[in-house]
Amino acid sequence: MIESWIFTNRMKWLEEKKRRYKGCLFCKVAIGKEKAKILFKDKDVLVMMNTFPYNTGHLMVAPVKHIKSIDDLSDEEIKKLFAIVKRCIKILRISLKPTGFNIGINMGKYSGASIENHLHIHIVPRFKTDFGFMEVVSKTKVMSESLNETFERLMKHKEIFEKDEENE
Repeated sequence: MIESWIFTNRMKWLEEKKRRYKGCLFCKVAIGKEKAKILFKDKDVLVMMNTFPYNTGHLMVAPVKHIKSIDDLSDEEIKKLFAIVKRCIKILRISLKPTGFNIGINMGKYSGASIENHLHIHIVPRFKTDFGFMEVVSKTKVMSESLNETFERLMKHKEIFEKDEENE
């Protein structure tokens, strides 16, 4: 079991981001110019796994349209975005059985957004065993499975994105 654990390093991602990403990550993923673990994409919304997750199953939901702030969306666009967030939560509940969630939007550099120019929503599953020795002592998050393993588990339930909200 331990051999499948991985350690995430947020600083590594931030350093790589400075070197590698010129332009918008979400826009590049949406048009296929950047690889990502995409769970869902249509003309309006993109759902992808965070490459350097805060926790197993960390998803990001973003409008395909490049916008900075939630107030740049119409009411219909907001409704669709959050309908997809709801479906992500359903998939995560079925696949990973978390005991809670952190759901958040960081708008702008000074809010803590590392991708500050494209609105996105973080969905972070939480588990009863989240905080342990490694997190407290070494400030390192121990992940119970690889990103690929989690992606495969979530993709088994991707049909949830296709369901009509009215008929659920």
